Amino acid sequence: MSIRSLPDALAEIAQRELNEDPKRVEDDLRHIKEWLAKQKHLRARSDDQWLLAFLRGCKFSLERTKKKIDQYYSIRNIAPDCFIIKYSDPAFNEILETGSYLILPQVDHEAAPRVIIIRPGSYDPDKFTITDIISVADVIHKILLMEDDNTVIAGSRIIFDLNGVKLGHYLQMTPATMKKMVTLAQDAIPVRLKGIHYLNTPPGFESIFNALKSLLNEKHRKRLFVHNKNYEEMYKYIPMDILPLEYNGKSESIEDIIEYWKKKVQEYSEFFKEDLQHGVDESERSGQAISADAMFGAIGSFRRLEFDLFQFIKMPVRPLSPELAEKARNELNETDDNKMADSLQHLKEWLAKQSHLKARTDDQWLAAFLRGCKFSLERTKQKLDLFYTLKTTAPELTPLSYKDPKFFEILDLGVTLLLPKSSNSAEPRILLMRPGLYDPNKYSLGDLMSVNGVIQNILLMDDDNFVVAGGVSIADLQGATMAHFAQMNPMLMKKMSVAFQEAAPVRMKGNHYLNTPPGFETFFNFMKGFLNEKNKNRLYVHNTDYESLYKHVPKEVLPAEYGGNAGTARELIENLKKKILEYSAWLDEEHLYGTDESKRLGKPKTAEELFGVEGSFRQLQFD
Repeated sequence: MSIRSLPDALAEIAQRELNEDPKRVEDDLRHIKEWLAKQKHLRARSDDQWLLAFLRGCKFSLERTKKKIDQYYSIRNIAPDCFIIKYSDPAFNEILETGSYLILPQVDHEAAPRVIIIRPGSYDPDKFTITDIISVADVIHKILLMEDDNTVIAGSRIIFDLNGVKLGHYLQMTPATMKKMVTLAQDAIPVRLKGIHYLNTPPGFESIFNALKSLLNEKHRKRLFVHNKNYEEMYKYIPMDILPLEYNGKSESIEDIIEYWKKKVQEYSEFFKEDLQHGVDESERSGQAISADAMFGAIGSFRRLEFDLFQFIKMPVRPLSPELAEKARNELNETDDNKMADSLQHLKEWLAKQSHLKARTDDQWLAAFLRGCKFSLERTKQKLDLFYTLKTTAPELTPLSYKDPKFFEILDLGVTLLLPKSSNSAEPRILLMRPGLYDPNKYSLGDLMSVNGVIQNILLMDDDNFVVAGGVSIADLQGATMAHFAQMNPMLMKKMSVAFQEAAPVRMKGNHYLNTPPGFETFFNFMKGFLNEKNKNRLYVHNTDYESLYKHVPKEVLPAEYGGNAGTARELIENLKKKILEYSAWLDEEHLYGTDESKRLGKPKTAEELFGVEGSFRQLQFD
């Protein structure tokens, strides 16, 4: 048995509060290891010190320890967005260097809890997410479980310093994300939380505080303390001697603490390499596999939370940058906040009366449709209806769920890349499509549209440049074969054009074609036949003339493979995968929406009515 001996003060706490009997520790560890050996689905660490942390965290209840170990590894499989950044990723040190998550190296006395300072206002919410911060925290906590007896036995106190927290930070705190965070802290990690202390709380903090409290058990609710700017009150719980200089403390600076943890993580590099081998395989679990619903509860249940982020921040939708706000005024008729609020209210009242229509009513989602229709309420209603009608009448346009293995296979191929934002804050977002990278014998055009549809919907929720300034597409046809073009049958192209031009609230500002194959002109002219005049005028064929492309698309947003400065295609792929995982809870709700044509007032919509009789396409001169 390889475990550390404890200082007397901690040994006393372990025996008095955690039921630790030194004579039984070896037997308890053996019992857990024998149990682990029988769990086909579970690949867990079996280091004595590691397992002892779980035993202590469960007060040496063997059954609770087994459950917590299982939960610890299962949640990594069910909520991968919370563990997406690995210790070796460049983003790991970037986040560490923000000082958003600090574990103080010193403790007050031999048996004192470890103190953690969380400063969400110090990271850029446009660059990182709260789940990125959780990823970094998870790595550091593994070190604590292995080597810090104060954390494992005496527990920890957390200081939440909300100085500098902005709207973007709050928008990341969705109910689903909060539930994952609470499940991780309460049910999966063997930690003893002795108190959470809030500093520099902004106006309206009470709303989010009450929402968070509703997710906690009674024991943890009693350990919440709001000090705001009353540091003297906090010092009664956490002495100045161990706090960093920036908190009027007498210990080292935040920069020193960051450097300490960067070195410590590096020392554990071999440990973390091994850790990549651990996890669960739900297909091997004896009995029912654990799902997100089983662990976190149905996503729909979060609607019971008396919590509305937009009400909390007193804004119906995300505020636009000054440049985009001006564009919205000049081009989209978005004159003021009152117009947005009134229009949203009107749409919600209208939607409530449409018995056939099950649509999202998120303010941000509806705002995208209003902006896409230049605030014409009638056009917005028509577009919303058609958007959801297509989900019912043309399911072949989006056959894949984001959970389908094919979805991430296509994503990983890099068939669609979301390019980064331009330095010009009012420019459109650009998507680079590379159809030649997928195997047309394995994937269909509908499969690709499923991926692009998810990306589009996330952009409608997440990206004001895309909604207000519009979108630009680049189609690189390098490697495209006749088998790819053969998938573009006339009926499918008609459906795609309806979805693209009439149903999606997207302002397409240009379509650029690169590396066009011989005979492309025939296909190009055929495709133009489905477009309206405005979109026909936004088509550009550059073939191999990249300099011509650069006149429309700056190098700063293009990947290195296209002569640009925006990193590699692989980096863009990983960024996009991460973004989609962040929206997993939102995407899980997609099956709830669509139309029930039997309930439509008047004549039900059919594919024939929307797209025309399929036989009529035989008249097209296209072979």
